[in-house]
Amino acid sequence: MNEFLMVCERIVPEIVSVLKERYKILNYLVYEEPIGRRTLAAVTDLPERTVRSHIELMRTNGLVDIYKPGIYLTDEGQAIVPKLRNFLNELDRIGELEHRLTEALHINRVIITPTDGTLMVKKLGYTASKLLQKLLKPNVVVAISGGSTMAALAEEMPLLPLEPTVVPARGGVGEVVEYQANVIASVLAERLRGTYKMLHLPDGLSQDSLHMLMTCEPQIKEIGDLINRTDVLLFGIGTAMRMADQRHIGDDIRQILIANHAVGEALGQYCDIEGNLIYSTNNIGLSLPDVAEVPNVIAVAGGQDKAGAIIGVMRACKKGILIIDEQAAEGMRQLLQIPAL
Repeated sequence: MNEFLMVCERIVPEIVSVLKERYKILNYLVYEEPIGRRTLAAVTDLPERTVRSHIELMRTNGLVDIYKPGIYLTDEGQAIVPKLRNFLNELDRIGELEHRLTEALHINRVIITPTDGTLMVKKLGYTASKLLQKLLKPNVVVAISGGSTMAALAEEMPLLPLEPTVVPARGGVGEVVEYQANVIASVLAERLRGTYKMLHLPDGLSQDSLHMLMTCEPQIKEIGDLINRTDVLLFGIGTAMRMADQRHIGDDIRQILIANHAVGEALGQYCDIEGNLIYSTNNIGLSLPDVAEVPNVIAVAGGQDKAGAIIGVMRACKKGILIIDEQAAEGMRQLLQIPAL
């Protein structure tokens, strides 16, 4: 906290709580608008009278507007939210924790978003979509994995004429259609006015089968070559045993994962908390060792139960920007034995 903030907090201690309440309101409106005062009070856990008072003042200052459907953020309100977030991050020392986690994992950057119940995945997706927008330009190749967090990223992406080519990071299909990498790639491409390619291959094919497909199927080879030219890679992180269940991995492989203390999974690779690779599912596409060759890497995950998985996967990556929520960050801090801030 810089000297000015320390003086403000010392002289006007209530300024911090007021700022946090108004930020909570504005930040919720970023994700869910329009919304009524009563609902806003319920979701922010603030008294309705307090919300009314904050809204009236922020309306006077041009940060929000009130119409029949509810409360909306103005353009000025949209612009002030990240500035206020940076200010409060310094107060809450989140910035310092981001810095320490970045150093401990030896990666490019860690970004911590608020943990906010059912909105956690949505906020992770929103933050990742904002970061992705800064990296995009026509003809950039974007590879994206499957999962609920990547689906949220695609849904949170506004309609923009950035015209990338979007591909699934790997073959493989899951049980939930909207969480499949192929589907997510198509949604993201449509929102960015780009093109997309699909790769319909189940996990678990033998190396010989994959080699034959790459040799005999020009379309699969074309997509595989495109994936290998990825400019931006986006992927989620799962816990090892949960992903093993989801992929219906056999008992023999499960025993290998357990015996070798596998904690995390990403891009079909299972690793322990030190980042050592334990097991890989056969497929076409990118894997954790390939991350080193990708110019821009963004990993996204949330929840304290994933703390060990995130550490293991990012140690295996050795690079990239990691977007996590506060609970995951706190769990990681404890596992990495970083002193409390």
